[in-house]
Amino acid sequence: MLVSSYGALIERDVPAGETYTLDTGHIVAFHEGMQYEVHKAGNWKSTILGAEGLVTEFTGPGKLWLQTRSPQDLIGWLSANMPGNRN
Repeated sequence: MLVSSYGALIERDVPAGETYTLDTGHIVAFHEGMQYEVHKAGNWKSTILGAEGLVTEFTGPGKLWLQTRSPQDLIGWLSANMPGNRN
């Protein structure tokens, strides 16, 4: 298997019955069979209109791999620093 990430790739062990909450933009991979639920990060208004989005709550046992940066953050930084968009 070939895996790619933006930023560093971090491996987390999630013990049985414990949870780990992660922004959906940082998920790279997780063990098959791990239980997970997707939730909104704030209220619906902030999720739709603001920068808050969705988070995933993983329940162990299993391994989770995450990236330290999100593609959305990169796009936001690039957009703000494009010629013509600078202050």
